[in-house]
Amino acid sequence: MLLWIVLLKAALCVAIGNVTRDVCKEQICSCNAIEGDLHVDCEKRSFTNLHHLTGPSSQFYHLLLHGNSLSRLFPNEFANFYNAVSLHLENNGLHDIVPGAFLGLQLVKRLHINNNKIRSFKKSTFLGLDDLEYLQADFNLLRDIDPSVFRDLSKLEVLILNDNLISALPINVFQHVPITHLDLRGNRIKTLPYEGVLEQIPGIVEVLLEDNPWDCNCDLVSLKEWLENIPQNALIGRVICEAPTRLQGNDLNETAESELCPSKSGTDSSLVAPPTQDETSDPGPLPTPYKTAGVTETQNAGTSRKGGSKSPENWKLKTRPTAMATGTGEKDPPSNTTCPLTCSCKLIGTRQGLGVNCEGKKIESVASLKPKSLNAHELNLRDNNIHTVKKNQLRGYSSLNLLDLGGNNIKMIENGTFQNLTELRWLYMDKNYLDTLMAEMFVGLQNLEYLSLEYNDIHLIMPGTFSPMPNLRVLFLNNNLLKSLPVDVFVGISLSKISLHNNYFTFLPVAGVLDQLNSIIQIDLHGNPWDCTCNIVPFKQWTDKLAADVIVSDLKCESPEEFWKLDFRRIRNDLMCPQLNDKIFPTSLSKNSTSTSDAGTRSNSYLEPSRVSISVLVPGLLLVFVTSAFTVVGMLVFILRNRKRSKRRDGNSSASEINSLQTVCDSSYWHSGAYHSDGAHRGYDCGAHSLSDK
Repeated sequence: MLLWIVLLKAALCVAIGNVTRDVCKEQICSCNAIEGDLHVDCEKRSFTNLHHLTGPSSQFYHLLLHGNSLSRLFPNEFANFYNAVSLHLENNGLHDIVPGAFLGLQLVKRLHINNNKIRSFKKSTFLGLDDLEYLQADFNLLRDIDPSVFRDLSKLEVLILNDNLISALPINVFQHVPITHLDLRGNRIKTLPYEGVLEQIPGIVEVLLEDNPWDCNCDLVSLKEWLENIPQNALIGRVICEAPTRLQGNDLNETAESELCPSKSGTDSSLVAPPTQDETSDPGPLPTPYKTAGVTETQNAGTSRKGGSKSPENWKLKTRPTAMATGTGEKDPPSNTTCPLTCSCKLIGTRQGLGVNCEGKKIESVASLKPKSLNAHELNLRDNNIHTVKKNQLRGYSSLNLLDLGGNNIKMIENGTFQNLTELRWLYMDKNYLDTLMAEMFVGLQNLEYLSLEYNDIHLIMPGTFSPMPNLRVLFLNNNLLKSLPVDVFVGISLSKISLHNNYFTFLPVAGVLDQLNSIIQIDLHGNPWDCTCNIVPFKQWTDKLAADVIVSDLKCESPEEFWKLDFRRIRNDLMCPQLNDKIFPTSLSKNSTSTSDAGTRSNSYLEPSRVSISVLVPGLLLVFVTSAFTVVGMLVFILRNRKRSKRRDGNSSASEINSLQTVCDSSYWHSGAYHSDGAHRGYDCGAHSLSDK
């Protein structure tokens, strides 16, 4: 008997130990339905494993587990979270993913394992993620990648691997994987072979390769040719040579194949790239040469106009490339070229254009560059003391492909200054003191593709400012004083990337502004004091229509206080704008009323005509149905009561007539002594009445 009791207790303990707790029903995590999507927020709950927890079984959800202590993931770690469609594991100190850890997550489309300590991707690391489309693994210690790690991810399109320790990609790593976006910035990659790697990503639309120690030798010719053959609408990061010394600082795109591979017979010791770090030893903590945007901006606020470089966010806008080297060993220009005094020059590019480097030379005017290098292909005037750029000062520089005026004290650029720079593709005017932008400033820049205006004092942009630049694709306006954007500000251009972060926007209008960004693939909006009231609802609906990887970082409310620091994309429209229910019905009852007062509808309607929230529509339809039902019931009751009253009136009137007739008959019978000439008629009626009574 005693043994039986002991065994029963043991079985009970095991059973209790295996009971899983629903994270939502038991309020272990915060579970909120936002615009129809359930978000299971288990952030910073100190979880070390998930074996005894389970997610909702009746609906799909996004599982947020960042900031916990999930340092190692074991097989079937997420077996009880089979309805998750996205998984966030950032900042867990995660260093090991045992194969099979993701089994059961067949519905997950997005996986975020960035900002951890992962050192390798093994063969079956992602086993079970059959529907994965988006993998973010930046800011780890990743060095080793198994060639077959992505082979079963037949739907993977976005792969973010920037800021790791990757020195090479294995052959056939992208076999049968439909990669369209690839971020490899900030690694240790010296070369990328075409065979077995590049040839397997024919559908690429964006590849970011900056901040790698590229070894520009014969092996890089295939990469150069591949980049040149990418479709025009694709975005690529610049590949800047680190070795050999004679090509250091060169843009691969502007370097001739003959320079990359001058001789196949001899051995050139200068072709060997210098080691960046001892790759045979444990690298220790991840090197962090890049500060996050928030830290850098805080440090420099009020004291410096220098911004930070990369921040650990999704699909960051590319940083300023180093176009020209300042070291020794540069190729001397021919004797028939001119180079300004105090500047250094070298031949660059396939057209043998001249690169003029005047960075940090205390130059106070562009006019002081003498003699003029009229055949200059790139002109670097960064970090000087230029205050004004006048119309005639750049006359004659018609061959310029890149112009860098960043880091000066420029307050004014005269209209028509760039009139003759029709070949210019890259223009840097960041870290200056410009306050107003207008179209006349940019006349002549019809081939410009990249414009940096970040870290200025810009508070006013005139309509059509960027229309003289029909080929503009990348625009930096972050860290300025902008509070609004005018209608038609983006008319005539097809931007792919735009940075508007760290300004003073409380909302952004859709009509005439955001709806002109038809080609956008990345927009950076964080760090603005968003006012999460009625005005922001159309803007929120616009962001909801974008792909998840288009918007960089979060969109946090500054006001009102109840929504402070909340991402407004996760707040219901009717909570931000209680008047929303009142606004929707007048604009949807009649098409005629809308057409007769179009201006009023545009200003007062907070919903886009093509999209009505179900949370508003369903209660409205229910109200109409209930009202109709009450009306029908009321009408039926009214009709029935009227019929009863009519019958009652008919009965009363008949009785009255009979009583009156009876009275007349009685009176005639008892009080008349003889029958008159009409008595027969009366006698007939009375007789009839007396017969009916009997």
